[in-house]
Amino acid sequence: MDNPEIPFWERPEIVEQFAARPPDQRMMELLGDASRATRVLDLGCAGGRNTEWLAREGFDFYALDDSRAMLEKTRSRVEPYVGKADAGHRVVEGRMDNLSVFDRDFFDLIICFGVYHAAQSLEEWHCAIAESARILKPAAQLLMTQFSPRSDPTGQGLQRIEPHLFTGFRDERRMLLLEPDELDAWMAPYGFTPVRPTYDTTAPADEGGTRVVVNALYQKNG
Repeated sequence: MDNPEIPFWERPEIVEQFAARPPDQRMMELLGDASRATRVLDLGCAGGRNTEWLAREGFDFYALDDSRAMLEKTRSRVEPYVGKADAGHRVVEGRMDNLSVFDRDFFDLIICFGVYHAAQSLEEWHCAIAESARILKPAAQLLMTQFSPRSDPTGQGLQRIEPHLFTGFRDERRMLLLEPDELDAWMAPYGFTPVRPTYDTTAPADEGGTRVVVNALYQKNG
């Protein structure tokens, strides 16, 4: 049962729910034939479902999240592959809009699934994208998902509180939601060009409604 006194992303049942999900198929397909020297950041790693796969496959991985409970779960999952000390070095606490722990032009790939839309303001979203662009090498890639405003996770509709900002998700926070064409337009000023057409998919939500997910793969202009 949910404990309202514990922040949503720190609740043990939420950690386990996210940790139980399989690795992302798009990530595995993108990296299937890639050099294991590819340096990858799992931005918003949650319970480590993708970070563990990266560690097991031998990639030069890093992971970041702002939930300590999620980080603890992720470190425990990668420790068998890299050891305790390296797990602590590679899985770090931080926010998507402040990636100062990483140098400029550091990564070959960022994977970021369902994280950018958690921005609480337009400023936070734009800061997050700018930071991702800063730490990616020229011609590096960003594989991401973000919810569309056509999502209806509870079946009761979302509430628009500001342009592009909505409430109506189970953690009760606002979310910044964009359609595929809007996302491409907002990413362009940061030097991101779609590698393939950005598209959306619809899937059932845990709360009984539906989530419309915008899927994108961008390349940073060299």
